[in-house]
Amino acid sequence: MNYKMVENELISIIVPIYNVENYLRMCLDSIQNQTYKNFECLLINDGSPDNSAKICREYVAKDSRFRYFEKENEGLSSARNYGIDRAEGSFITFVDSDDWLESTCLEILSEKKNQYDADIVVSCYCIYDEEKETYLFFTYGEEYDKVYSSKELLEILPVLEGETLSFQTSWGILFKKELFDHVSFPVGKLNEDIATNYKCYIQAEKIVYTHKNTYCYRLRNTSISHESFTEKMMRDDHDARIERIALLALKGYDISHYLTQHQQYLKAWHRLALQKGLAESGETRRMEELDYLLSEVE
Repeated sequence: MNYKMVENELISIIVPIYNVENYLRMCLDSIQNQTYKNFECLLINDGSPDNSAKICREYVAKDSRFRYFEKENEGLSSARNYGIDRAEGSFITFVDSDDWLESTCLEILSEKKNQYDADIVVSCYCIYDEEKETYLFFTYGEEYDKVYSSKELLEILPVLEGETLSFQTSWGILFKKELFDHVSFPVGKLNEDIATNYKCYIQAEKIVYTHKNTYCYRLRNTSISHESFTEKMMRDDHDARIERIALLALKGYDISHYLTQHQQYLKAWHRLALQKGLAESGETRRMEELDYLLSEVE
């Protein structure tokens, strides 16, 4: 299929890097080989102790579109924020350094942004299961685009999150950079995308979902976005979702889907906590209390 080439606005690609020397070249090659050429790639070394720095410098030396930065290790959110502050493009996208892009990723995202005059473009993805050496593709019989206003998307967001990762993550999405002028990823927190994406959706006038694969997510036990279930994960995720519900309620959105989703999460977290031996933790007891009050008390 031929895609219309629209190479006007600079797109900034932000790549946080930590202990990914075995995967980094594949990621950076996929960026370098984009059919859309007008981009800059910000490589944010978040205190990685392996050979990632050497690999990054190789790409900077041979391609001026790559920019390299080093900082102390503070986690994924801090690295993304660092990149946002230094990005020069009017639109930005995020890539985890153990994943890779389809060659037409930026071309598709830019095309849809221009076609619909969108502030955010959300795309589809595939998953590569490293352990099983298999790919999982998401197909629904045809390619299509769906345009949302901010209100339309936010009021059904929990439903969409239950169907696809596309609206739950920050990768595979093109954001207007100014949406981050007053929003940042929460440093020191897990599940940072749940805490951040909706704040961009609130500000956007138009969000487009395109059912075209642009991103390949690598599923591995030590993935940059993979964490074992812990009390901290449970607490951070719960706090982010409660903040989201509160803010949307205060702004007058219909939060009925969020309340249903949260009750389901409370039960799921409780089951997982028991399986992981966290029955006596303070966070598990908090979940039990909230689930009881929401489910049993009139």
